[in-house]
Amino acid sequence: MPAYNLAVQELSHPYPAPGNGTVSGHPVELMYHHIVPKSPRVGLIWLWNAVLEDKVLTAATPVLNAILENVDKYGTTLVPADRQQVKDLAIGIKNKTITHQAGAARPTGWDNFAQVYIWLPGNLFTGPKNRADDPGDQFDAAVRFVIGAGSAQYTTLQTVNGKIDQYAKDRKKTGYAEEAYTSLGTVARSYLNRTPFSTTQWTWDSGKNKPKVKGS
Repeated sequence: MPAYNLAVQELSHPYPAPGNGTVSGHPVELMYHHIVPKSPRVGLIWLWNAVLEDKVLTAATPVLNAILENVDKYGTTLVPADRQQVKDLAIGIKNKTITHQAGAARPTGWDNFAQVYIWLPGNLFTGPKNRADDPGDQFDAAVRFVIGAGSAQYTTLQTVNGKIDQYAKDRKKTGYAEEAYTSLGTVARSYLNRTPFSTTQWTWDSGKNKPKVKGS
């Protein structure tokens, strides 16, 4: 049974460049913002690496299944052979034919898989760089004014973030990791597109001279 280094590190997104837009007449460069942070300290990268350390990677099965079923629909720039590698890794990790060993070699196609996991489209919205209301490595609650505070997508992402926080506070309760991944699987299966930029949902913070979500 092959053992590989399955720890996740930060990687760039696997999508077309988001381009440019305008906010209140100001030209802005766009980027993809995470709702649940991807951070190695508090977010999706941390969660993956934590379940590796705690030897409960089976917790990630719901999101592995969702990626396996839907990676072809995510609109990435990955070519078919790359997406097949993502599927093969999802199957191997899920079935435990691919296991983790710190310091070992990376499996074939690892960066493709990690990019998809880190940048799931249902956890992204498109907006300007250099936001006045950028939350850094925290849950991006301002997105409630973009996708709706009462929407199923928003509440599911809130659940993911909350369960990650609970797991971080008590690593012995691996059920929190399972619940986080169950909800993340819902996101990965149900929301196949990045939320697009709409200039009407943004305004200009004249005090900070930066764009921000309208209402935030």
